[in-house]
Amino acid sequence: MTSIDNLNKKDLYNRLKKKEEKFSPDTSLEKSRIKVAVLGASGLVGQHFVRLLGDHPFFELAYITSSEKNAGQRFKELAWPELFSPASSCPISAPLPEKISNLVFQFLDHNLPEKLKAENIRVVFSALPASVALVFEPLLRNQGLAVFTNASACRIQDEVPLIIPEVNAEHLALVNFQKEKFGGFIVAGSNCCVAGLALTLKPLLSWSLKKVRLTTFQSISGAGFSGLRALDIHNNLIPFIKEEEQKIARETVKILGYLYNRQIISSSFPLQASCVRVPVRFGHLLEVEVEFQNVPSLEEIIKRLATFPGLVQHNLPSAPEQPIVLLDEENRPQPAYDLWMGTPASARGMAVALGRLRLADNTLRYFVLTNNLIRGAAGNCLLTAELAFSLGYIN
Repeated sequence: MTSIDNLNKKDLYNRLKKKEEKFSPDTSLEKSRIKVAVLGASGLVGQHFVRLLGDHPFFELAYITSSEKNAGQRFKELAWPELFSPASSCPISAPLPEKISNLVFQFLDHNLPEKLKAENIRVVFSALPASVALVFEPLLRNQGLAVFTNASACRIQDEVPLIIPEVNAEHLALVNFQKEKFGGFIVAGSNCCVAGLALTLKPLLSWSLKKVRLTTFQSISGAGFSGLRALDIHNNLIPFIKEEEQKIARETVKILGYLYNRQIISSSFPLQASCVRVPVRFGHLLEVEVEFQNVPSLEEIIKRLATFPGLVQHNLPSAPEQPIVLLDEENRPQPAYDLWMGTPASARGMAVALGRLRLADNTLRYFVLTNNLIRGAAGNCLLTAELAFSLGYIN
């Protein structure tokens, strides 16, 4: 077995340890911010959307929705202290801009397209439950709006691109086909585990993947605010998450597939997942085993992962300079220490942490940690929208 300790780690890792810098937006893109809405803004992912959009250079948050129970309340009345309280110890906590603080939650009904158009809103971020998203997202698309969704409802539909921007940006071409057919479009973000998995598999594709197996250790925040009862998860592990293993298998091969004649041809390698809910608040840790057809050296694998390019050339505020951060400590990554990877500061939580790389025969094993609420949810959708805007898919 080749050991990572035998490599010149200083050369490979030092360039990844950069100081955070403030994002400097392209002023040509700031001239006219696009008004946007967040659907399901009172939920865990929805509140992360609101935080990320608070002072965004491209998008202006102008409309929020919630269930009937919360409709009529101002956002500040339901704002999650973890994200918005001055007393919060969360490293990404930020005060609410007054305008967003006073936004009123609107009830979601079938007049939503007309209401959004009346407010001159062109882009929608969806954090809706899947059953609700299946009704409202196509409705908005058919009325000419651009929908970037974290919901699972439309992810596997043929015409809907399932995007991790650094991995399969070319799939955004499906947006034009949707515009021709529906007037608007839907772009989906992936399952929270798939976000980190696909990012780390993409650099390995050139060696032809024979099989992928993984076990996930998923935090309770992956189940939303309601989540699990404390008594269910305290001092416990639950080796089943409904439909999760099937989602990971379907979505990963779609993302790593290729676009041909207006459709995505999924990758053909088999993927098997086992999913475990663990008593950790944030962060999904994956143990991944990749079986190669053409076996590289561990040195080649590390160089490929360490140099996997981000989207720096597009100057997008949510794009991490290095989307994969390699850790050489033998006991990392850990949610307690490695959850907030990503520079500049506006991209915190958007990089995945990867460690414990081991190569034996034709099989690579490693652990990867994903911030399930940022890279695995709201941040990934926002970065996709930023890229779509930069590339001209949002008029």
